[in-house]
Amino acid sequence: MLRWLDRFREQAIDRGVPADDVDRWLGLARPMLRTARDGGGPAVGRLGTPLMLPPDVPTPATVYGPDRSDEYQLIVTLDLAAIPPGATDLPLPPGGHVLLFANVELDDVVLPGGAVYVPAGAPVEAREAAPDYEPYEFDSPADLDATLRRTGDLRLVPGVSLPTCPLDAESAAGHPWASVLQEVWSEQSDGGGEWQLGGHAYDFDGYGDPARASAYEGSGEHRSRPEDWVVLAQWVGVPMGVLYWTITRQDLEAERFDRVLVQMYANP
Repeated sequence: MLRWLDRFREQAIDRGVPADDVDRWLGLARPMLRTARDGGGPAVGRLGTPLMLPPDVPTPATVYGPDRSDEYQLIVTLDLAAIPPGATDLPLPPGGHVLLFANVELDDVVLPGGAVYVPAGAPVEAREAAPDYEPYEFDSPADLDATLRRTGDLRLVPGVSLPTCPLDAESAAGHPWASVLQEVWSEQSDGGGEWQLGGHAYDFDGYGDPARASAYEGSGEHRSRPEDWVVLAQWVGVPMGVLYWTITRQDLEAERFDRVLVQMYANP
C-alpha cells in the first residue's frame, strides 16, 4: 500500500501538483478491506442466508402499519473477529458478527434495511425469512439470495483509499488540486472491487459522498454532523448501482448498529 501511495505521489507531482498539496491530500488516505480481482484473501463473512440471530432478537422488519410489515433481506454476515486490527480505521468491536440487511429497491435513495450486531458467544438460531418486495435487477428476493449464496464466503484483502467523491465547499477550499489528484488516483487504481469495508466511499456518477449525505437523510438525535459519518460497507451489487451502509463513529464505538443507514445510488 505504501508503494502504491508513493507511486501516486510521484505521478501527481509529475502532473504539476505541488508536493505540499500532494502530501496534504495523502493525509486523507484511509485503510480498507476490499474484494480482490482474483477473488482471494481471507474470509471475513458470508453472503446471503442462513439468517442466524439470538432467540430474543426479532427478525428485522420495517412496519408500514398494523396490518403489514416487510422483513429486511440479509445481504452479508460479517465475522468481526476475522477482520485484522488496523485493516480499517473503523472502531469495530473485536469480535461478534454484524448482519447487514437491505431491500434492494429503486423507490428511493434510502433503502429499507440496516444492521444487527450479535456479540461474540451469543447463542443463535436459524431464522426463516421471507422478504416480500421486488428487488432491482433480480426476479425475486429468493433469486437475489441464491446469487449471494453462490459466492458464499466474502473474501477481502487490504487496500487503501483516497477521496473520489466530489468535495464539499469547505474541503475543496483546502485542496485546490483535488480534481487533478482524483484523476491521477483513478488512473492508478482499478476503482475498487465489488465489496469494500471502511475507507472512502466509491464515487458513483458524481452523486456525492453517501457518508456525509447520511447526516441529512436520517432523522432523530443520533443523526450527527456530516463529518461524523463513515462508510461501514459498500457493495457494487446491482448493474449501474452501489449500496452503502453508513454509521457515525460514535455509534460504532457504542455498538449501536441499529442506527446504520442504507443508501443506494443507481442509474438504471
